[in-house]
Order: sequence, then structure tokens, then C-alpha cells
Amino acid sequence: MNEPERNPLEPLDPLDALLQASRPTLADEGFTNRVLLALPPRRRRVPLRLALLTTALVGATVLLVLQGHALIGRLPSLAQQAHQGDLAALLPLLPVLGALGSLGWALAAVALEDDWA
Repeated sequence: MNEPERNPLEPLDPLDALLQASRPTLADEGFTNRVLLALPPRRRRVPLRLALLTTALVGATVLLVLQGHALIGRLPSLAQQAHQGDLAALLPLLPVLGALGSLGWALAAVALEDDWA
């Protein structure tokens, strides 16, 4: 079996060194290499993903600026109407919540992405 690739810039952890020294290697007669060579190449969708994330970030920011600025002065009256049972008064908040969700999605996707290189 092949050894897992490790980042040469990271120092070898003492526990890893101990585990690697005590681990017996299994002879697989090239099976691992044949399987890896038979796999299709990894698809790279970075440009499309980057375009979608950028669009989501820009769109969400524009929506938040436009809607947020318009809603700031109306929040007390919206809260009062909602408290009185008029839930339709909360509908202007939906685009803001959608924009916040879009921002959260885009930022989480960027933070969790490991294929940018």
C-alpha cells in the first residue's frame, strides 16, 4: 500500500513518526497505483464556482445596502405591526434575510474550499 502524501513543509509530528515506524507495510503488487490510474481525473470547477460565489456576494451586498438602508427607519413600526398580529408587515425583511443567507453561504463556501490553487 502506498504511503499517504504529507506536506514536506510541515514537521513530522513525533506521534506520526512513531506510528509510521511501527506500521507494517502491505505489499499490494501495484494495486493501489492501478486503481489510482484508472480513476477519472478530478474535475476542476473553480472558475464557475468562483463566478457564482462572487455574484452571490455582490448581489447580497447590494441588496443589503439598498434594503437595509430603507428598512432602518421603518423597523420600529414593522415590529409594532408584527406584534399586533400583522405578519405581512415582516415581508419587507425577506430580501434582507435572503441576502444575509446568501452572504453566509458564499463566505462559508470560500472558507471551506480547498481547491482554489
